[in-house]
Amino acid sequence: FFTRPEVHTPLPPWREAILNRQGDLIVLSVFLVGLLALLGPGMNRFADRRWFTPARLVILAFVLGFVGWWGQGQLSIVTVLGVIRTAYEGGAYAFLLYDPFSLLIWAVAIVGFVLWGRGLFCGWLCPFGALQEFAHHAGRLLRLPQIEPSPRWDRRLKWGKYVALAGLVATVFIAPAEVDTVAEIEPFKTAITVFFVRDWYYVLYAGFWLVLGMVTFKGFCRYVCPLGAVMAIGGLVRGRNWIPRRVECGSPCQLCRVKCRYGAIEKTGKIDYSECFQCLDCVTIHDDPKQCIPLILAGRERKRKPLVAAE
Repeated sequence: FFTRPEVHTPLPPWREAILNRQGDLIVLSVFLVGLLALLGPGMNRFADRRWFTPARLVILAFVLGFVGWWGQGQLSIVTVLGVIRTAYEGGAYAFLLYDPFSLLIWAVAIVGFVLWGRGLFCGWLCPFGALQEFAHHAGRLLRLPQIEPSPRWDRRLKWGKYVALAGLVATVFIAPAEVDTVAEIEPFKTAITVFFVRDWYYVLYAGFWLVLGMVTFKGFCRYVCPLGAVMAIGGLVRGRNWIPRRVECGSPCQLCRVKCRYGAIEKTGKIDYSECFQCLDCVTIHDDPKQCIPLILAGRERKRKPLVAAE
């Protein structure tokens, strides 16, 4: 005749976070599985399609709109610095579980280190990187002059991201209270997290990189991004050279090197995977008998042989 009040045991915060974002996590998971399938076993077929460029832009638009602005899944150097600070001062890493959406992207990016290097995240999963790429296309449509550093300066400027990363890591140990301030070197919070609703100087800074991106291809990503430096270092565990090469690549053929907007191909034809954003442009050229110089020459040779035989 007595009823006991039902006791509701509160869920752990990490489980509650997963339940609150269940729908978003399902959509993100489906997208990530599809992307891994496209860039893994289906890479050459995908890069060889006429609709490859429109498909890539659709994917980047999804990353910017859903992953970035809607899902708030822009990865940040702040997370890396938080992990370093926790390791140094002692404490729990439970804070990583409170954002399962971003954690899933981190997990896939780390898998990408082994399979491709930095390219999976930097080329396909970074919302601000996608925004910069759209800024570049806007600049081309507006016929703005394109400004690119010389190869020598390009090599020098690429060290900038490692210098920025070293400065941020040093701040964790020297002035930990200032970590959030110096992490503003990333315009991600302004452009993605709060959609430019911030003080004018933050908006001006983020806007500067987007305007620069209209005339210099992805300048922030290539030269300044400390998270990109982390991704490049993580990519050193890459287990394979996944971009196909021919003996003629580099000598005599230089087409892929000239076309690579990231400067990730050396004169010898060797790929610098630490600078490769996995855009697949060189994969497209490599498999295209109308673009790849060795394939064009081989095709001409095949046509010439029957004529010689007939004579």
